[in-house]
Amino acid sequence: MLRKWKKYGCILFLLIALPYVITIFINGPMRLAPPRQEETEVMVQSGEDDRLLTMSLDAYGMGMLAKEISMEMDIETIKAQAVIVRTGIYKKMTEQKEGEELVFTDHFYTVDEMEKEWKSHMQEYYEKLSKAWNETKERILVYEDHPAYTPYCRLTNGKTRDAKEALGTDQYPYLKSVDCAEDKDAEDAFQSKEIDGTGYEITKQDSAGYVLEIRQGEETMDGDTFRDRWELASSCYTLKEENKKTTVITQGIGHGLGMSQNMAESMAKEGKDYKEILNYFFEGTVLKEVAEILKDTE
Repeated sequence: MLRKWKKYGCILFLLIALPYVITIFINGPMRLAPPRQEETEVMVQSGEDDRLLTMSLDAYGMGMLAKEISMEMDIETIKAQAVIVRTGIYKKMTEQKEGEELVFTDHFYTVDEMEKEWKSHMQEYYEKLSKAWNETKERILVYEDHPAYTPYCRLTNGKTRDAKEALGTDQYPYLKSVDCAEDKDAEDAFQSKEIDGTGYEITKQDSAGYVLEIRQGEETMDGDTFRDRWELASSCYTLKEENKKTTVITQGIGHGLGMSQNMAESMAKEGKDYKEILNYFFEGTVLKEVAEILKDTE
């Protein structure tokens, strides 16, 4: 009798499980989804309508990482960027004023956007993304027991900028100018763009060659503001006037502060790991566990 009931039980199990097996066979494996992070959630702005939603810190961080660096790069370069992303998130969290709701506004990729961007490489790149995020999990850069300021750029003009010159503050002594010789030979190192008007004059540059101040007539603005106004590739640029137009020739991509992704990639290809890369660009900071830092700041 017992054998008979066991037999019926097996048949019943197969009848229940069969539809699910067929579904998986027809539709393929389940879609990739961001990892769950039960302990830490963040409020973010998402979509064209900037709607607010709550999601895990890991899902948000991985979405930022996916948007900020190419998954074609070396895994150690992506790991370095993962630490930079995570550090930035926790810096905002620890600097949140009491009683104010913290909303993260930095753009990030959802899983759907990753699929749209990566197409046939989705599984390969997602696995690489997960590996970089999880193998640096809970690690951030700190300076004097607080999350550090960790800017980055795609490409410099051949060296990074000193924060004291670029930002006019001694607050970030670990952001020194370092050599990025490999950036000079990058395919997209130089770009040009024609803008309206003439009479622009560069009146001040830092030691790395980035524009600190530019003037047109009575109007004076800082170099980064001019870059943003005309959507230039870099804050390192020269000007050429012709036919009531100005051609701006830029070198590098980005503001030139912190880690150069291109130089980091060259270091990774030479065998440097993400810790060595981060130490090169942020010398004086220390890689620590998040829990340890949050405990110290309580």
